[in-house]
Amino acid sequence: MGAGRNDRPIRRHGLRVAAWALPMLAAWIGCATLGDRGKALVPTRNRIRTGSFLLFSNAPMAENAPAVRCLRALEHDLRQHLAFQPPLGDDPVEIYVLDDREAFAHFLQFYYPELPPRRAFFLAQGQDRVVYTYASPRLEEDLRHEATHALVRGAYGDLPLWLDEGLAEYFESDLAQADIERRRIAELTNDLHNTWSPNLERLESLNDIRQMTPRDYREAWAWVDLLLNGPEPGRSLLMGYLGEAGRAPKKTSLSSRLSPAGLTNDRLVAYLQNPQAGAVAGAGSAQPAREPGSFRLQDRPIEPAPLTRPRGLLRRLGAWLGL
Repeated sequence: MGAGRNDRPIRRHGLRVAAWALPMLAAWIGCATLGDRGKALVPTRNRIRTGSFLLFSNAPMAENAPAVRCLRALEHDLRQHLAFQPPLGDDPVEIYVLDDREAFAHFLQFYYPELPPRRAFFLAQGQDRVVYTYASPRLEEDLRHEATHALVRGAYGDLPLWLDEGLAEYFESDLAQADIERRRIAELTNDLHNTWSPNLERLESLNDIRQMTPRDYREAWAWVDLLLNGPEPGRSLLMGYLGEAGRAPKKTSLSSRLSPAGLTNDRLVAYLQNPQAGAVAGAGSAQPAREPGSFRLQDRPIEPAPLTRPRGLLRRLGAWLGL
């Protein structure tokens, strides 16, 4: 999801607020606007449909806009690597792109004052899947991450936390770019040099986003990379697990299937240390640092500017709706 790795109070698809209620409330009540600017908190002025997504924004978005292209590329990558097919009759994933960081901070303070700041987040209520973000320099990366959560949930149901985040971490990158994961591999190599070692059983025990550290996200990504790009039967076991996940009343651990096939913690270490192992090549190359002040669910939170929470009719209506 997008914002501090260990700061999420509850998992995104367990949020109590129904996704459809937010635009509805904003439309019903004029005070749900961005202060003096008079703009609705949730953008609905322009919309564009592409594949499994319906994008809303205040500024017009062309068919070949980078945000639209990245979502098309994401669906292509999911089809190629996970044999993804959206369920028949599936409603589109709604994506709301707010104007800027200030508008997004106001939106979060208005609807989710208990949550830390972040650049983007996904939430689901029943069959509704919604992504909220804003037009930042890393919009495409954030869209791919959150949209992966949305598509994977629609196709495979509620996955274990580590796998859900590992898949989103893996597919947030444009896989068509060469050596796209050099920075991530370099960080994992450094982790290994600092006496860290992977532990899938421990990773599987995490059930709250607040428990996950940046290193846990890197490890989750590494397991997904090993399963998709390492030796068989990794891919087959992952695909079988995903295919069963939505139907299984109680999900078994993936580690119990991987270990008998030799896909153990030690095997992941060997994979990360092998310079010929797919994305591991070129691990030592430097990557540009993230811009100061960027934030996602995976990063440390930033203190938001103080905003006044609206009161009165809106809050009474929210209470009546059970929000």
